[in-house]
Amino acid sequence: MKILIRQFLGQNHSWSVSGWGIANSLKKNNIVHLFPTDGIKHLPNSLKENVIGYTELNKPLDIKGRTPDLEYDCQISYTAMKNFPNLLKNGKKNRFGIWCYEWNGKNVLPDGFAANYKYCDKILAPSNFAKEVFLNSAIPESHIEVISHGINFTNSKKQIKLPTNKKVKILANIAQNHMRKNISGLLTAYGKAFNSKDDVCLIIKGKGKKITNSFDVSLNDLIKEYKSKYNAEIKLYEEYIENMQDLYNSIDIVFTMSHCECFYYPGLEALASGKLNIAPNYGGQLDFLNNNNSLLVSGKIERANPSSMYWTSKNNAEWFMPDIDDAIDKLRYAYNNFEKENYKLELNKENIISEYNWDNITSKILSLAKV
Repeated sequence: MKILIRQFLGQNHSWSVSGWGIANSLKKNNIVHLFPTDGIKHLPNSLKENVIGYTELNKPLDIKGRTPDLEYDCQISYTAMKNFPNLLKNGKKNRFGIWCYEWNGKNVLPDGFAANYKYCDKILAPSNFAKEVFLNSAIPESHIEVISHGINFTNSKKQIKLPTNKKVKILANIAQNHMRKNISGLLTAYGKAFNSKDDVCLIIKGKGKKITNSFDVSLNDLIKEYKSKYNAEIKLYEEYIENMQDLYNSIDIVFTMSHCECFYYPGLEALASGKLNIAPNYGGQLDFLNNNNSLLVSGKIERANPSSMYWTSKNNAEWFMPDIDDAIDKLRYAYNNFEKENYKLELNKENIISEYNWDNITSKILSLAKV
């Protein structure tokens, strides 16, 4: 089968990571052409031989190499729905668009997005929550398939030297400084749960970059505000990490207070590393996080801040407000019991790796293909 993957593949982005996993699995038994739309800076070496051409981010007309062939047996693109007509146009069958939108509610997808479902044969929603968002925007259920994202974890034991001497290390893998991540709520819960005498440090994996979008927040400002109110140790870790598994090997607990996630990669990566999750009891992570393997923070569904949304603001959009007091209780419990909890998770991590490895996920995608 000749397959085209045209999407973000060159940046440290969740879309790229998913594309890498799918491409590496597909190339074992198929002809795979890659056309990155964001350059090739971080494209893995194992995939460079599959690149037929590419464009840099936001420069669609400046093509390096060549354009894709006119016809493919299968096309895959993890991209916003507005791009389906252009990125899935090289063939009339087996066009798979992967995407999700974090806010829920009736017709909350950005204006004009929903109609583009017609330009693919299946939308691959990474979670049941993501599927619900599509259904609430009147996309036919027959056009949606729930297929999880995957992970590529090995048995590596390598650790990273983190900037703390504290014993217990709690990781907040922020990735993007977006309003929906509820970084202020995360810092408040942590600051109220601990003080400088506690043998704990919050490691924030993120970037203290400037605000560039209306839905961004300043991580540097939030940390500065935190330090004016609380004294439990926190450290911002901005270094590039080649293998994220090394980071999970170096910490004890993974923590988020995000208002909305369609697929929470750090949560799945934590499970595969045998590490305890503290996460909101809402969103796409509930496909793999539950009360038996995680500490789920209670809260309530409420109206989302319209300014937090991408592309189009909707006043009826919903998100989840995690309860600060419950998060504090969960943090204190995890601090005192993580060794016991992580031991139980360690016993099951091979099952997680087996179920969510990219070979297994990719075989599910190919099972949808029609000859």
